[in-house]
Amino acid sequence: MAVYKKTEKGMDELLAARPQIDARLVSVLILVDGQRDSAEVNRLAKEVSLPADALDILFRGGFIDKKFKGAAEPADAKTEPRRPPMASKPADASTRLKGFNSLYSFLVEETKALLGLRGFIFQLRIERATTLLELKALIEPIGQAVSKKHGFEIAKNFMHESERLAVSAIAERDL
Repeated sequence: MAVYKKTEKGMDELLAARPQIDARLVSVLILVDGQRDSAEVNRLAKEVSLPADALDILFRGGFIDKKFKGAAEPADAKTEPRRPPMASKPADASTRLKGFNSLYSFLVEETKALLGLRGFIFQLRIERATTLLELKALIEPIGQAVSKKHGFEIAKNFMHESERLAVSAIAERDL
């Protein structure tokens, strides 16, 4: 299993107003955080029907690199012949907004329910977030706070559902 990190090219792609790669690949690129191994990224990607060979495509495109040199070969790609990623179908503004709002609502409600007054600062940060990437960046710190207050299992459930909503919302973006 390899652990991947985003390269400068990968970060530029995420921050670009109109990314050059397929929306589904952008979703997988967001999952690459330098902590999850390739098996975990592939499992999360599979849950929302993202390409099985996405890590391999991102690695060969220079968007991600191994975190530790000398690690296992890139991606647990299948032996099926490679197909170019399909272009995403255009999404209307309401579809894109729906994904953002789903993640936003989930984070606000769960932060309120799980952290109470301790989550006030997180709620302010959620309310200031204007992009999916800003919301996605809040998932881990909120999860750590939930873990401290309620334990690993509840934090794991929070993180899993948050990641699922984030990936779904990003996959629906019109790129």
